[in-house]
Amino acid sequence: MNYRDPQLRDRLASEYALGTLHGLGRKRFEQLLRDDADLRRSVVQWQERLTPMAQAVAPVNPPQRVWRNIEKRIQTSTTRSSLFESLNFWRGLAMVASSFAFGLLLFFGMAPQREAAPTYVAILADTKNQPAMTVRYTQGNGELEVRVIQTAALAGDRSLELWALPHNAAPQSLGLVPASGIVKLPLPAPSASTLPDIPALAVSLEPKGGSPTGAPTGPVLYSGTLLKI
Repeated sequence: MNYRDPQLRDRLASEYALGTLHGLGRKRFEQLLRDDADLRRSVVQWQERLTPMAQAVAPVNPPQRVWRNIEKRIQTSTTRSSLFESLNFWRGLAMVASSFAFGLLLFFGMAPQREAAPTYVAILADTKNQPAMTVRYTQGNGELEVRVIQTAALAGDRSLELWALPHNAAPQSLGLVPASGIVKLPLPAPSASTLPDIPALAVSLEPKGGSPTGAPTGPVLYSGTLLKI
């Protein structure tokens, strides 16, 4: 495997940031991170892009077993004073807290293991690489959830239109999206079946009501990769 290939490096960095890189592949990637500053920067950039995903889902209270497990980890096994004076204790507690916070984001924010069908997420960013929208699709439910992160200043005679960008094919309209708030877009049957194979999504600025030609006519404001989580 050529770890100098830019596309491979970017894909591995995104999977590592998402938490979907497992087993020996994750261990090899972490070994590369130790000596590769550019790769570490790529991971940080992906983490910054993915952070808004936490805003795209409703908060979920963790089950009681999670709190019980945390309490067990911090219970004293020796005297209170000796434990709380231990540098190792504070280091361990900090590691537990960090791991727990990131684990909650993956478990409750994305929750791929709790869904029967695959879920796909795209973070659409502007030309300055700032996240503007998140798009979420669970295969089989027939609709997209679009959540605006960065409110757009939209003139009254303009609309925002979401497009699927297939491999070697013309863009396919997925419907109009708002300049703020959240919307659920019903997908026609062809789009619902082909969306998992779409590599990227984009939003263009169109005349009010959408493109009159069935293809993007205005500038592309936001775009992003569609990832399975």
